[in-house]
Amino acid sequence: MNNNSDNLISASLSTQSLTYRPDKPEISFEVTVNNDSDRFANFQLEIIAAGEIRNPNYSWYRLEPEVSAAQPHGSSTKFQVFIFNTPIPGFVGTVNLSVKIFSPQLARERRVLLRLEIEGDNKPNLISVELPIRMFQVYPGNAIDIPVRVRTQGQVASNVLLRFIGIDASWVTNSVERRFTLNTGSQTEVSFRCELPSVVQAPSLNYLFTVEATSNNSYPVNAEGNLEVLPIGYINFSTPQNNQKTPSRRPWLPDWKSNSASYELLFKNVSNLRQEINLQIQGRDWRKCTFKKFPEIANVNLGETAKVILDVKTKRHWVGIGKTIFLEAKPELSDQRLGSTEPATQSLELEVLPIIPLWLQLAILALLAALLALLFRQEAIAHTASVNSVRIIGSGTGSSVVSASNDCTLRFWRIRTDSLEADENVTLKLKPNEQKSKCVQPRQPKGVLAFANNPILAVRFVPVENNSVAIGLENGKIELRQISTGEIVSTLEDSQEQGDKVFDLGFSKDSLNLFSGSGKGKVRVWSRGLITKKFPEKPVVIDLEEQQKLTRFPIWALALSPDDKMLIVSGEFNRFLILSRNQNQPNSPFKNISVERLEKIDGNGRGGQDDSVLSLAFIPDSPEKILATSDSAGLIAIWDLAQCKPTSNNNQQQINDSNCKLLDHWQDESKKPIRTLAFSEDGKFLVSGGDDGRVVVWYLTSSHQLDKTKSPKGITIFRGSKKIRSIDVKSSQGIVISGSEDFQVRLHQIK
Repeated sequence: MNNNSDNLISASLSTQSLTYRPDKPEISFEVTVNNDSDRFANFQLEIIAAGEIRNPNYSWYRLEPEVSAAQPHGSSTKFQVFIFNTPIPGFVGTVNLSVKIFSPQLARERRVLLRLEIEGDNKPNLISVELPIRMFQVYPGNAIDIPVRVRTQGQVASNVLLRFIGIDASWVTNSVERRFTLNTGSQTEVSFRCELPSVVQAPSLNYLFTVEATSNNSYPVNAEGNLEVLPIGYINFSTPQNNQKTPSRRPWLPDWKSNSASYELLFKNVSNLRQEINLQIQGRDWRKCTFKKFPEIANVNLGETAKVILDVKTKRHWVGIGKTIFLEAKPELSDQRLGSTEPATQSLELEVLPIIPLWLQLAILALLAALLALLFRQEAIAHTASVNSVRIIGSGTGSSVVSASNDCTLRFWRIRTDSLEADENVTLKLKPNEQKSKCVQPRQPKGVLAFANNPILAVRFVPVENNSVAIGLENGKIELRQISTGEIVSTLEDSQEQGDKVFDLGFSKDSLNLFSGSGKGKVRVWSRGLITKKFPEKPVVIDLEEQQKLTRFPIWALALSPDDKMLIVSGEFNRFLILSRNQNQPNSPFKNISVERLEKIDGNGRGGQDDSVLSLAFIPDSPEKILATSDSAGLIAIWDLAQCKPTSNNNQQQINDSNCKLLDHWQDESKKPIRTLAFSEDGKFLVSGGDDGRVVVWYLTSSHQLDKTKSPKGITIFRGSKKIRSIDVKSSQGIVISGSEDFQVRLHQIK
């Protein structure tokens, strides 16, 4: 037979078939190999039998010569093949032999076929071997016993050699061989004990093994089984640095070349599964970036650590302040039998600085501002003192804003697409009795709804009517004024104690109850029977300083629960009080009011005299009673007041301690006082403003806890240089209104 398809090696056999009988002498055939190449070459032979199980301790043929000498082009080499045993122990029948010819110099091989007929002899199979259990499962680090049963049927005793083949010999205790003697017609059972190594040394695979028995008077016999090493362990996912910055250092001069940052992601394989890891990038801002991974797919072998370099590129603006991009790296494993990595994701932050450094921007802006100030000397419409309170009324394009200030003015603004404008139809017209005031009359009367005789500390719209507002003054008076004209409808004052500053106001939804919180720790309640009637001159007074046995407890804020059944007031000692209607008359006016106390604990014990709860906010129109509080240390907390359980107290002159459920709390990064809070209408986020001049949005989960995936440190939508004293939110329009100590009323967009 010739085969010279590539003209480098050709070969022929002296015969195409042979017959072999084990009890007869050895047989042979000749292989002639021709060197058809253009160089010297030597050749090697290997005989392969179809269905053969290779055993290094079992041989059935030999070659002469084993390796030929190198021969030139056109020469021939003859090999003699001698067969002295059956290729497959105990097999009788036809076996196809493949003669493989290989040349290292030519890097080629050639195969020719020979049919071998194997006849039976008179030697019987006197032993048999079997596995009572063929399938085994085991975890790394554990041990398992594999029983083997051997029988003899001969008339004489057999010396048996039992060998365990196919599994790493180091896993088998003692030895992979057993030697014993079987008497006539007897059987025995032998166990091979496998003790698996550690996780990283025992890959999770199906291991096929063979137990082979040989004896002095029988053919070799064997039995096959399967040992499955079960998967266990995990892939540890880590990164040395989650926060990066581009450029990596703040430049003094414009740098437009740096627009990327690199993260080093590490994957340590502490399992017995080899993994290929594909990294997916997600998170809030992933669409703003482009990514490159080196390598694209990470191969992690057992016990090894693979490194992936993630290069993140994003667009940098020429001007502005630095922004933070939030990303999340999520690995995908090729073999997910053990789930995901630990942890499943890593949060990445990238601070992107503008191309023009902030100091240079400020210098340019200052120069431009100076030039514009020279060109346009027209005074902007604004308050001339600190803005204490802002409120939004209306919806859609008809929404308006009122703002109250220490300059004694109540201003009226129209909300435009992205700004506030003083209402042209509202212009201050002073009456003779309004000429005397603690404040200087405004130089810009456009948009001034009213000019009070004292600084205005608080403003609230009157519900139901929607055509008037209540303002709280520094001299302790409360004025109700018409929105259309700014004229006073009525004036309320506690005649028993004049001059008690009104820090905050609140109305029940039906407009029948008006509440005020004062600087001397008193809650005053004015109640009327119908909205067409005026409030009475004399209020119900609740003296909280006296009830708490304190010398000083100014009421900085108050808030009504959505069902109007609880009034919350807050003040110093990091304390807020819960005032509830009489439980026997839940729909009665606020007269016989029970008071409960909750003192916030922030890890340092109860607050001192100088620590205060500065702001309160309920989720509006919610069936739940979810309250947000903020204090003078920058701590924000979320409470479930429906879970409050006041302690029993038989002394009506003392205040009950109330155990309310704290849902979550967190510290603002500034650690400065947070003076104002407001929930969105749906309760999905909370907005805060404080002494660091920032307006911050905090996204919440459905269980009213801080959503750390969206805003772990809050999302700053405005950063000013002066304290923010008041905010109001209209989330349906995506806007926040703020008033600050820089005299400004601002509109902020929520994106």
